[in-house]
Amino acid sequence: MKSLPGIVVGLAVGAVVGLLLAPESGKKTRKRITSESDSFFKDLQDQLQSGLDNIRSQYNDYVDNASEKTQDVVSKVKKKANY
Repeated sequence: MKSLPGIVVGLAVGAVVGLLLAPESGKKTRKRITSESDSFFKDLQDQLQSGLDNIRSQYNDYVDNASEKTQDVVSKVKKKANY
């Protein structure tokens, strides 16, 4: 997971260099760069959203688990206090 930013940057640089060296007219190349960069950023946005959703889910699971454990401890303390 730590190497993901490096991979993403490498892919982007490789794609741009490949497009710039392609044997097409300037107009076609610019249109292609625009199209592919839009696609790249859409994919990147989807991956970031997926990562954020995963983090949010893990956080909610952690909070729920901590809440359950806290309630269990409070319940045990109350039982011992009554005896």
